[in-house]
Amino acid sequence: MKIKFILGIIFLLAAFTSSAQNALPIHVDSLLMQIPSVKSSATSFQMCTVETNNDGLVSVKDAGVIINKIQNEFMKYTVDLGNSTMSSSYTNTSVPSQEQINQSVQNAMQMQSMSREQMMQMAQNKHNGNVPQPINANVMKEFGQAQNAVSQLSILQTELATKASQLDGQYKSKLQAIPTVVVNCKEYKVQGADLALPQCSCVKALYSDYYQKRITIEDEYLKKLDALLGDFFPKFKEQITIIDKVENDLSYGDAITMPVIKRQVVGAQQQALSSLTPLLGVVGHAIKDSGSEYTGIVNTNNGHLPVPCE
Repeated sequence: MKIKFILGIIFLLAAFTSSAQNALPIHVDSLLMQIPSVKSSATSFQMCTVETNNDGLVSVKDAGVIINKIQNEFMKYTVDLGNSTMSSSYTNTSVPSQEQINQSVQNAMQMQSMSREQMMQMAQNKHNGNVPQPINANVMKEFGQAQNAVSQLSILQTELATKASQLDGQYKSKLQAIPTVVVNCKEYKVQGADLALPQCSCVKALYSDYYQKRITIEDEYLKKLDALLGDFFPKFKEQITIIDKVENDLSYGDAITMPVIKRQVVGAQQQALSSLTPLLGVVGHAIKDSGSEYTGIVNTNNGHLPVPCE
């Protein structure tokens, strides 16, 4: 009873605030579907932004145009949504008077025996100047669906992060277990110098074999990661689609008069966006890391070897 009493006060005080800011007119699902799959180190290398220094040595700068575009859109939506929420918090909220607070306490005492629907009806009436206006049952049903989807996304984020981290750790251990190259090639004396260097063709073969072993392990990792993401993507999509639909059905907040509910709808969109963080992180790192691994083969084939040779 005590918890219900406190919740009643909080709920009614929230009803005194003026209109909250709306959600953004976007579909988070469309952003999710832009995230690419990761098939192989060679494919990752092609996707990455690549730099070449003055000596012709190739390196990977970042995960490339596709990932950068998604990340930029993600950041823009996140900032825009955050700014609108902060603006609402600072400019659209009025502090209730002592009389209003006292009335809220009395109402909360009465609400101890009320159902959730009756509690919400009272808050709606209070917000509209005590003019009885029924709460749209469909609105509340969709609001409940969005809240459930938010909870499911939270669970999915934790599960994905855990499984992806475990998989990454397994394959990093395999990469570390590959023996480093020992150059035991026949040496040739450098003409005009008192110096002998290993034969370049032999050195190149040793390093080609070394980098190919790393790429083979990296590609095995990408295959398993792709299967893992293939299992999670539909689950994320299902919940995000629910939230997108609710946002659209509620006109991104315009269909709601209660600020406390409108803020929850905005919060649901924020959670849908934030759920993309582990997906973008896992895919982006996988593309960049596997692309970087592939530069070993590229540089070796181009004659850029880690040791001098003749």
